[in-house]
Amino acid sequence: MHVKPVTSYFADLTGFQPRQFQQKTIDAILSGQNVLLRAPTGSGKTETAIAPFLFARTMKIQDFPNKLIYIVPLRTLATSLRDRAVKLVKQWEDKHREKGERSLVVTLQTGENPEDPRFEGDIVFCTIDQLLSSFLSIPYSVGRGSANVNAGVVFASYLVFDELHLLDPDRSFATTLKLLEQVQGISPYLLMTATITHELAQQIQQEVTKSCEPQEILSLVSVEGEDLVNIEGSRKRLFSPSVEPLSAKVILQDIQMHDRKRVIVICNTVAKSQSLFQDLEAQKRQITTPVNVTLLHSRFLPEDRKAKEATLQKLFEEGWEKQNDKTCQVLISTQVVEAGINITSQVMHTQLCPMNALLQRAGRCARFRGEEGQVFVYREMQVDDEWQALAMSEDDDEAIAQAEKRLRRKFLPYSDKVCERTWETLLEHQTSGSTNAPVGFVTEEGWINRVHREEDEVQAGKRSQSKSRFEMDFDDAVFRGKRSVAENLIRHVDNRCVFMVEDPRIIDLDVSDEVDIRQLQPFSLPRSTLIKIWREYLESCDQTWLFKQVASSQKEQGEGYALPKAQPIKTQKELTESIRLVVNPKYVSYDHHVGLQIGVHIKGHYQSPKKKPKAKVSKEYSYQMDTYLGHLGRMWTCWERDFTGDLLIDGKSTSVRLSSSRDELSLAGGRFISRKLFPHATQAEATALFELLVFLAVISHDLGKLQVKWQEAMRGWQTAAYTLYQSLSAKPNFKIATPGTQLLAHTDHHPEDDTFKRAYDDYTAKHPRPSHAVESAFIAFELLNAVLVPVLTEQFQASEHQIDLVCHTVEMAVGRHHSAWAKGWEDSDEKIHLHPKANEAIQQSWQQLSKRLKGYLPTPDQLPEFGCSYDLEDFLLGKKIREDDLAYQQLYWLVVRALRICDGRSVQLH
Repeated sequence: MHVKPVTSYFADLTGFQPRQFQQKTIDAILSGQNVLLRAPTGSGKTETAIAPFLFARTMKIQDFPNKLIYIVPLRTLATSLRDRAVKLVKQWEDKHREKGERSLVVTLQTGENPEDPRFEGDIVFCTIDQLLSSFLSIPYSVGRGSANVNAGVVFASYLVFDELHLLDPDRSFATTLKLLEQVQGISPYLLMTATITHELAQQIQQEVTKSCEPQEILSLVSVEGEDLVNIEGSRKRLFSPSVEPLSAKVILQDIQMHDRKRVIVICNTVAKSQSLFQDLEAQKRQITTPVNVTLLHSRFLPEDRKAKEATLQKLFEEGWEKQNDKTCQVLISTQVVEAGINITSQVMHTQLCPMNALLQRAGRCARFRGEEGQVFVYREMQVDDEWQALAMSEDDDEAIAQAEKRLRRKFLPYSDKVCERTWETLLEHQTSGSTNAPVGFVTEEGWINRVHREEDEVQAGKRSQSKSRFEMDFDDAVFRGKRSVAENLIRHVDNRCVFMVEDPRIIDLDVSDEVDIRQLQPFSLPRSTLIKIWREYLESCDQTWLFKQVASSQKEQGEGYALPKAQPIKTQKELTESIRLVVNPKYVSYDHHVGLQIGVHIKGHYQSPKKKPKAKVSKEYSYQMDTYLGHLGRMWTCWERDFTGDLLIDGKSTSVRLSSSRDELSLAGGRFISRKLFPHATQAEATALFELLVFLAVISHDLGKLQVKWQEAMRGWQTAAYTLYQSLSAKPNFKIATPGTQLLAHTDHHPEDDTFKRAYDDYTAKHPRPSHAVESAFIAFELLNAVLVPVLTEQFQASEHQIDLVCHTVEMAVGRHHSAWAKGWEDSDEKIHLHPKANEAIQQSWQQLSKRLKGYLPTPDQLPEFGCSYDLEDFLLGKKIREDDLAYQQLYWLVVRALRICDGRSVQLH
């Protein structure tokens, strides 16, 4: 294959040659270096970030990860960037996808758009919360029982952290540094921002590379010289702090006086943007210029927001003057346009915010070469009395501030102190005589350093002082799954995920009902707003329900899906402690102009303007009968080959062809082992060892199903299901077979069919299915002693301690392949009795599957005979791996990810 220069590839991707900073960044990433990129808004950071991943695939760079995770601080930014990436990938594949090669799958994973909860796409756009919670084994994307599925994905991905400056400095920023330190030398990463202080850049460089090799130092790349001249060109952007309040009147006067045609207004909260939008709509006819106002914020339905963004991208694009539009287009928005949306304007009116956020906003005014623009910054906002209550509805509440023993904040959601320092900097600029001088990247860097340097130094000191507390919280999450530490390690969760229902009768006030949130539309609202609504509700003495908490079912999930419960909320404490809520549609309104509004005085009865497509019950929870041998063979097929399955993309069930687990994890596992466990091993040896660990986990994970009592219970159900199926005159759209004489791994289970679901529930109530996962891990010691121990001893010269820990990573993966925090048992008088045909099944599975093992490590042709019964000795999963053994815990993450992804996919291969 002919490999072209990076400059040529970049031109294929974007249509233009790379700038110096882009080529330097791409070259560094492709050569295995990590980069911190500081570049102004509108300079092409997104293309720079995605390019190495696409180029590496085309150039067949073997050591480069086969997955890109693009992490952003805001969910709306994730959405817009994903849409841009889809276009870039299509452009690239039109020129470079080889015949027969599958298309890359680009997915979105946020709280509101959980398309890819297990991070299976090739390019995954997600929020920082989604990634860090997964890395910490307390994931937001999946339930506690699946907490080990995603933890290892960071070691198998090229990681891009965009808009680094927006991370919570006390929480998510510190945890991100920990993550980067852990993936050093295993996963390449790129950190990007337009607004970061020199001090913080150096702090990051020092903290993430403190224990790495000299050649692995984090490279700092900045835009300067010719690049900066080309980006800024003759662009002229001015800043003016305004002492008068931001209002519809001020906006309209400026439009009339300066004949504006493109205006952007940015508010700090959704409520303020909604109130100003309605006020401006009511007053816009007071001037002769035709004015069209569009509102954009985070509380629109996905399809409405996407349509709005597409329209705005056109109306506010570079060269909009050519549209010959005599109407003044006004966009009123929030932080959702601070990054990721490629639009420009003649004038921007914005509420006061921290300097780093302000400069991000200003990047949407006079964004392109040759443009001129004015940025007006306001301390206050004023709307007509009709909209005043709405405007203030998300302001800081005095009662809440007193309860939390703090001062009421004036510039929510931001720090008053940083906002005041930003204001002082703007006033100084105004009085310096430089008001009419264009503000470029160099000046902006100076402002950033002035406003944020002290804060960055304070935060660095806090991180140092709280290091021991951080490590304790980290260990509590990683080793014990304590979700409560998320507030210390990710962010203080001030927003709540609120799901809309269209019929209040589906949930009775005093009953905890099952609710399928996959069918409901979620929105994110501030905790303080919900508390205010709650108080209004109590004062109204209304007898209908307002909120219910969505709580995960405590039921063990085996071969079925347990819906979460909607439980009554009767106190403010219960409300504030709830992360996911259902709201009564009586108090909700929605339209595609204003978006979502919630309140006791709202004339609601919510109806989604466009019905959300009904999601099918995931095949992950529906099973067909599978033999023991057949299931293991299908699982290894899922390790070896690409997988075609369905993902819910843009609200639609979409068939996609996903990368094989081997392509995602094999080389990553090898890099991890050679980096952290056996540095003397070659990459080929380490990769072969990782594949052997996965293979042993696969071959062992269902040993517990070979128990006599498990086979009796499940064969009994399969016989009953077959009898029921034969008795039906109108057959369902699936077939059920007789169990025959072979040992089973799965029975038929079809929760989408009420008849079979009731029959299954009735049967299992009388004949409970015995547990099998921990039992499988317990029995696996014979296989590990026969296969893994000799390999570790002879091929890797491992110590007894290392052997013990590596073996336990496999035991943990096996024992926790259904429940991530399964513990095992203390000494028991009980025994495990294997089926008479168990040994035959084990030997057959080994002989058939070991031939497919793609490694260079010696393995036996035949396994020793397993016993007929086992005494349940003391067996506690995770006990051997302590906090000092973090590398082995992380190796377990990689192995169990492979096991659980293959297990979940295999049942869909029928």
